[in-house]
Amino acid sequence: MKTLAFIASPHKNGNTAVLLNHFLKGISGEVEIIDVYSINVKPCIDCKYCHEHNECALKDDMTDIYKKIENSDNIVIASPVYFSFVPAPLKAVIDRLQVNWSGKFIRNDFKIPLNKKVGVLIMTAGSNMENIFEPIEYAIKQFFSITGSEFSHRIYAINTDNVPIEKNEELKRKAFEIGKSIKI
Repeated sequence: MKTLAFIASPHKNGNTAVLLNHFLKGISGEVEIIDVYSINVKPCIDCKYCHEHNECALKDDMTDIYKKIENSDNIVIASPVYFSFVPAPLKAVIDRLQVNWSGKFIRNDFKIPLNKKVGVLIMTAGSNMENIFEPIEYAIKQFFSITGSEFSHRIYAINTDNVPIEKNEELKRKAFEIGKSIKI
């Protein structure tokens, strides 16, 4: 079983990383973590090259990421909330999945695998706002859909400015148990 996890926090030991790590302790098989702050992914320029080709005109780290997504069994998005959405480096990765979208809806040659991948969303928010994850969840559902993933699990943490993940034993245990429950 291969798990591909995207972490979208600039804080290597911050709340998002701690929660992701507890989830990954429960997962079995091979795990690869892509730190979106340390890769080179340019934003989509809407050139429409992918309307005609099964690739992006931009040549950067996304070329390998397409293959990693395709070859994974599980996809995990771990991100803090930035202004009611995900940070810009993750947004660039999401936007570049236009290649998959064009394959499905324009070129009609993109085949979503029959054995769906497991999609997991891990989100942290410093504030205690109600429904803070709703706008993100809507977009991430599209991300999971176009990557052939079923949006299977959510692990959400609010109020991390006052209660850091490191002090939230119940949430760390929940993250571990969800990871442990994922089997192919």
